[in-house]
Amino acid sequence: CVCAFSALFFVLSLLVVRWLSAAFALRGGSAAPSPAPPCLAALWDFDGTLCQSEDVHRKSFSAVLGVELSEQHWTDACIGRAPRDIMEAHLPAGRLKPGETIDDLLRRRAELFEEHIAAGRLEATPGAVALVRELRAAGLRCAAVSSASRGHSEKALAALGLVDAFDFIIAGDDPDCAQHKPQPWPYLEAARRLGLQPAQGVAFEHSLSGIRSAQGAGLRVVGVRCAANCGCEVAPAEAATLAASPLAAGAPLLPLLALVADFARLDRVLLGLPAAAPAAAAA
Repeated sequence: CVCAFSALFFVLSLLVVRWLSAAFALRGGSAAPSPAPPCLAALWDFDGTLCQSEDVHRKSFSAVLGVELSEQHWTDACIGRAPRDIMEAHLPAGRLKPGETIDDLLRRRAELFEEHIAAGRLEATPGAVALVRELRAAGLRCAAVSSASRGHSEKALAALGLVDAFDFIIAGDDPDCAQHKPQPWPYLEAARRLGLQPAQGVAFEHSLSGIRSAQGAGLRVVGVRCAANCGCEVAPAEAATLAASPLAAGAPLLPLLALVADFARLDRVLLGLPAAAPAAAAA
C-alpha cells in the first residue's frame, strides 16, 4: 500500500511539473532557467567604459555649442547618446552661421576630442587594458560597440595600444548603422558579425542606454560604476551563470553581472576565466 501511494505521488508530481513547464512556456518563460553558454566574446562600449572620456566630450560639446553643459545635465541627458543627437538637442537658436551645418560643428567637436588624444591625455578605465589583453589571451574575441564616431574610436584604440585586440568597431556614424543605443541593433549586429549568438558574449557598458541596448539584444552586462548607473542592481552569485533572455522594450533593466570601478576587481569566473588570473590577483 505504501509503495502504491509513493508511486502515485511520484506520477502526480511529475504531471504537476510538466503542467507548470507548459504554463511558463505559454507565457514566454521557462520553468527552470538554463545555464549560460560559454563566454566567447567581449563587446565593449568605448567612452566611459573602456576609457574615462565622458568629461572630455562634455567640454568639447560645450565649447562648440557655446553653451555650458553641466556635469549633472551631461549625466542625465547626454551619456550614451549619439553625437548628432546631442548636437541637435542642444543647438542654440542662431548658433549656425550662414553656410554652416551641424556636420561642420560635429567635425570641429571631433577635432577637439582628437587633440586631447594626440596630447596623450586619454585615460583608460583602471584595469581595462589589462582585461582586454587577458580576454584575448584566453581566446575570447573583442569588438567595440559605440555611439561615438569611427575616427575618434580608432585613434583612441591606437592610443591605448589595443588596435590589434579588437576584431572590428561598430560606430555611431557608420553609414550602415541602422539604429543607435538604446535600441538593441548595435549589439545584435556585433554578434552577427562575430558569428555568435548574443548569449555567447558579455557586454561592458556604463550608460543606461547602453545597458538597455545590450540587454535588449540578450547579452549579460558588466557595468562600469558611474553616476548614471548607481541605481542598477547586481545579480546574486548563484544567478550570474544563468542565461539571459532579451529585455523587452520598456521593461526595467535586468540585474548586472557586476558593477565595478576597476576591472582588476572583476571576478574572472563571471567571464569563464580562472579566478586567480594575474589581473585579478593584482587587486
